[in-house]
Amino acid sequence: MGWNSQRWLLAGAASALAFGAQAAPRLETVLKPVRDGGAEVVAIEVRSVLTQGEGLVLSAPVTYAGVRGVADRVQGLTVTDAKGAVPLASVDDPAAPGGFPYFRHWTAQRPVSYPVTISYRSAVQPAGAPQGPPFGIRPSGGGVSGAGAGFLVLPEMVGEAQLKLRWDLSGLARGSSAVASFGDGDVALTGDPEKLRQAWYMAGPMGRYPKRGDVDGFSGTWLGQAPFDPTAELAWSGKLYQQLDKDFGYLKPAPRYRVFMRFLDTPPVGGGTALANSFMLSRGSAPRDPDAEGPRTTFAHEMIHQWVGGIESPGAVGISSWFSEGLTTHYTALAPLRSGFSSVEDYGRQIDAMARGYWGSEARDWSAEKIAKAGFGSESIRHVPYNRGALYFADLDAKIRAKSGGKRRLDDLLAPMFVSREQGVTFDHEAWKAMVGRELGPEAVATFEKVVLGGDMLVPDAGAFGPCFTREPATYEVGGAQVQGYRWLRVASVPEATCRSW
Repeated sequence: MGWNSQRWLLAGAASALAFGAQAAPRLETVLKPVRDGGAEVVAIEVRSVLTQGEGLVLSAPVTYAGVRGVADRVQGLTVTDAKGAVPLASVDDPAAPGGFPYFRHWTAQRPVSYPVTISYRSAVQPAGAPQGPPFGIRPSGGGVSGAGAGFLVLPEMVGEAQLKLRWDLSGLARGSSAVASFGDGDVALTGDPEKLRQAWYMAGPMGRYPKRGDVDGFSGTWLGQAPFDPTAELAWSGKLYQQLDKDFGYLKPAPRYRVFMRFLDTPPVGGGTALANSFMLSRGSAPRDPDAEGPRTTFAHEMIHQWVGGIESPGAVGISSWFSEGLTTHYTALAPLRSGFSSVEDYGRQIDAMARGYWGSEARDWSAEKIAKAGFGSESIRHVPYNRGALYFADLDAKIRAKSGGKRRLDDLLAPMFVSREQGVTFDHEAWKAMVGRELGPEAVATFEKVVLGGDMLVPDAGAFGPCFTREPATYEVGGAQVQGYRWLRVASVPEATCRSW
């Protein structure tokens, strides 16, 4: 989930120059995790100073991507200026269905004199909350981690600002450190304060790979007891990241990238979710198994989001998952296979998971809009665009190869779009239909509209997954009923090298 194609640090710096001599607002924020005498963090105390603005309005999510009660866990919110306390009035947006974000807004009830100081304490997400993406701040291993969306109250209508982030670790164990998607320790950046919400944060007695700095721009940190060797899995992930950079090739230079991992003693344990130049892996803690591998498919999937990116789409929030998640799922199976980071057997298991997640879901014939509105209530429903999208892209690849006599493939269709999107050219549903129409004709446009958006059932090409796999009918059980679909079986006579060159 979540991705931003803009290289926002550079873009923010450019925007700041555009202001000329006019001083940009400054927002300086201090984060202090506190344990209140216990072993685990119970809250993050926040103190921010904003130097200028036009009418003070603050906001925090009531619900954010399935994480409920974020604003309700904001305690003791106060704003002061040179005249003293600033009275606030709050109002909530209409509740969004399906766990999608909606916000609480606090508005100053008198004119304020800048600078203003904003202070509050955000309690951690409680154990036993509903499962969902790991945006909520959770305690583990004597520290705390989560997304800015899970605890920050931010000023609205500020625009481009000088943002400074500092940590106060006096409430944590000796030797603790802190890191965010933006970098280690205290950081300064330029941009809208909303950028602080779209980042991961971690503080405590963390493990780190490498011990200092990074390896070709890649690094990782973790909190809690991992069931696998975090150093070994981060080393593997770093090598894959460099390979993905070579394979996709259009981000120049490849952004520095950071992996966050947290291992929790209580549910919800979350999953894997990407934000700008980083992702969070959230799992349950367990004793170390020296022979265990980490969830490498998840590592690959979240890093591939960096290159696949997104598409602008109309309608319900989340209707673009067919592209952002579907194409990422497609390349999660294929890219590591091509470069030797996974086996043909791994590839086959992922194809099987795509098929089962599509034909085996009650939402297999739902429209993209209906699935988007269902939100975070059911993982089976929410992941249909991942699996239907992946099957769609595999089928599209087969059709492109067939029409061009093997001279072109899906990668060739996508490559120029990736470059132009990075340069700021609009990429939306109309642009996608124009692309596939030029490549394959009007029938391909109709297929996209009927299958991907409308929910008509897809029957991918028999050779959609290359010469090493063949399609056959299969039966799936959904809610006690038998549903007819397909699966792909390994063709034993085709050598592995041929599979990898697909």
